[in-house]
Amino acid sequence: MAPHTKKKYCVNEIEMSHHTDLKDGKCYSYEEALDLSGHGKYNYGLLFACFMVIVAMGVDIFGLGIIVTAATCDLGLSLKQIGVLSSMPFAGIIVMSYPWGYLSDTKGRRLVLLWAMGGSFASAVLSSLAPNWQVLAALRFISSALSSAAESATYALLGECCNSRSRAKYMLLMTSALMLTPTLYYVWGYFITKLNFTFYIMGISFRPWRLLTLIMSLPLGIGALLLCFFKESPKFLANVGRKEEAVAVLRRMYEVNGGKGEYPVKDIVGEDCKEEVGQLTLRSLWIQIAPLFQPPLLGRTLLLYYLTFVTYIANNSFAIILPTIFNVFFTTYASSSTSVGFCEVFGSNSNSTTLEKEVKCTGKIEDNTIWAGCAHGLSFFVLNALISQCAGKRKALTIVILLIAAIAAIVIDLTGEALFGLVLFYVYLTTAMVFGVISSYFVTLYPTSYRGMVACLGMMVARLSAFTGTNVVSATITDNCAATFYGAAGLVISGVIAAFFLPPDGEEVN
Repeated sequence: MAPHTKKKYCVNEIEMSHHTDLKDGKCYSYEEALDLSGHGKYNYGLLFACFMVIVAMGVDIFGLGIIVTAATCDLGLSLKQIGVLSSMPFAGIIVMSYPWGYLSDTKGRRLVLLWAMGGSFASAVLSSLAPNWQVLAALRFISSALSSAAESATYALLGECCNSRSRAKYMLLMTSALMLTPTLYYVWGYFITKLNFTFYIMGISFRPWRLLTLIMSLPLGIGALLLCFFKESPKFLANVGRKEEAVAVLRRMYEVNGGKGEYPVKDIVGEDCKEEVGQLTLRSLWIQIAPLFQPPLLGRTLLLYYLTFVTYIANNSFAIILPTIFNVFFTTYASSSTSVGFCEVFGSNSNSTTLEKEVKCTGKIEDNTIWAGCAHGLSFFVLNALISQCAGKRKALTIVILLIAAIAAIVIDLTGEALFGLVLFYVYLTTAMVFGVISSYFVTLYPTSYRGMVACLGMMVARLSAFTGTNVVSATITDNCAATFYGAAGLVISGVIAAFFLPPDGEEVN
């Protein structure tokens, strides 16, 4: 690892006499200065705010499937149009990943989140009044493009405001937020789509799916509002030369966390800020991204991006079409008089009639899909929260989770029993537990100036792989179900091998 100069923070020994390791005239690294600010109410509050932002992003992006299902009747959607609508979040993320990374690293994590979440909220609210599917698609593209800023900026903001002892744990807890989102939008969809009302606003028929769209936009506004109560990342401020502001934020954290007396950090000395920071030019864009693909960062960048590719294509390729998988499974399995394997459910029995049922003009969502989706989201939320207690073993967690998922994918169709195959399918989807681990590596293995960019480019890799994988899985799962899962297992095994090359736990770059 190439050496990186650490910023030092000068402290007043008189104010911190209870810290026996402080010596007159000694300066401290950022991590040490952050430790002096304490860990308490400010950190917990910021965790809650960032948690809400991630929930809002998850509902905005992944909840679109529920909206599209409920709006099929009202908008007269065909299967092709449903496919276009469902792909809008991925398109938005792919387009904006690079700009959000640049802005997060040059303008600030909190500032980016405030504007992005506020804009996404406005776009999502307007989408509830979309007169046709084309306008709905355009507004959801804008909404997801804006809310996708949360995928990197929240992790960077939170990670730079909590000490090294709790950082990895907080990163995994943030992933729990994404696991919780399916339960939220499935439950909202279940109750709201069962309502029966119609009234007109500016000539547009306002029906339950529009109310659902409006309700699902609220977390975006709440997340933006919560962030107003917190400050910018002090590490970002110090990195761009705004020394006094960085000290002021650390002082504020110290006070909110219950620190006694005056916060002892008085000044910042150390490396200079980047000259091009904040200047939106082609040269500054190149300066921001080029080091990620040059030694000494090249190896870890390729490794983390490959793990991102593996985990997202393995998980999101199935997760995005999960409501369809559930509908086909429960409909076909319930009508089968003999014991069938998991893949047989999606084979000869999954004909065009079944697909017609999926887009039947009812405006409602099947109960089995709701319950299965809730069970999936809630169980994964609890599981990820439990796994976060082992945050100090990130490398081992990655290897074990991916290995178990690969074995499950291989065995899914070998049991001969569809229900047991469904359980193994759930186990396979635990690949999602690795998302937070990878995000934590983006925070800990890169210098402050590149964290937002490397994470946003990682999300671009993630969504490109998910977009590709979703189309492949949708095209192959009916006629080549077993081969689809064997291919997925092979891909995940390659991820297991790659995970062995991750750096030892505890290694960090400041």
